[in-house]
Amino acid sequence: MPVTAAAVALAAVQAVTFATKDGWTISAAYRPAAKGKATVVLAHGVGSAGVEWTRFAEALAAKGVGTLALDLRGHAGSRSGPPGSTDFSAFDARLAWPAAAGDLRAAAAWLKSKGVSDERVAFGGASIGANLASIVAAERKSAPFLLLLSPSNNYRGVMLRTRKGLKTLAAASPADGYALIAVRELEAAKAAEALYPPSGHGVQMFEDPGAFERVVAWTAAAASPR
Repeated sequence: MPVTAAAVALAAVQAVTFATKDGWTISAAYRPAAKGKATVVLAHGVGSAGVEWTRFAEALAAKGVGTLALDLRGHAGSRSGPPGSTDFSAFDARLAWPAAAGDLRAAAAWLKSKGVSDERVAFGGASIGANLASIVAAERKSAPFLLLLSPSNNYRGVMLRTRKGLKTLAAASPADGYALIAVRELEAAKAAEALYPPSGHGVQMFEDPGAFERVVAWTAAAASPR
C-alpha cells in the first residue's frame, strides 16, 4: 500500500534521549509512525548499537511503521549512568545484563509521553536484545507483537520469556546453535512463527534478501491497525 507524503515526513529520523529509573541516559534513533501504525522498540546485541537497525528501520518507515532503535546502557551513545557505572564490558562480572530491560521500559514510557498509546508499542531485538525485548513484551499485556532475531533461552542471565497470545516471529540460522534450539522450542510450543534464514546471527541474517523481506513484511503486517 502506498505511503503518503505525510507518513514519509513523519518517518524522518530523530536523535532522542530519555532516562531509565536506575539512572542511565539512553540514546535512541526515533522514526515516528504514520497514524494508526505501531512503533517498534528495537534492542541490539552485545557490543553493538542501535545503528545496526538502520536498514530495517528505513524499510519499515517506508511502510509507515515507527521505530525507536536504542543504544543499550553502556553502549555507544548511552554511556552516561549512575555513580560507579561503567560500559558493558563490566556487565558480566556485575551480573548487570538483566537490568538492561529497564532501557526498553523507559523507551515505552518515553513513547507514551509523546502520545503513542500502549497498544501501539511493540518490541523487537537481536541476540541479547531479543531476550530483553521478550521480557518487556511479556510483562506488558498491551504489546501487540514481538520480533526475536537469534534469541536464546538464557543470554548472560537474561532469560527468554513468552506470553500466551502474543504475536511473535522468531528467527535463527541453522549454524547458530543456542538460538536455533530456542526458536525450535518456541515453534514446537506454538509460541512463535519461526523463520530459519540460511546464515548469520541477529541482524546479520538480514544479509539474506529473502529473510530481510520476510521480516519486514511480517512486521509491517503486525503493525497495521487492527
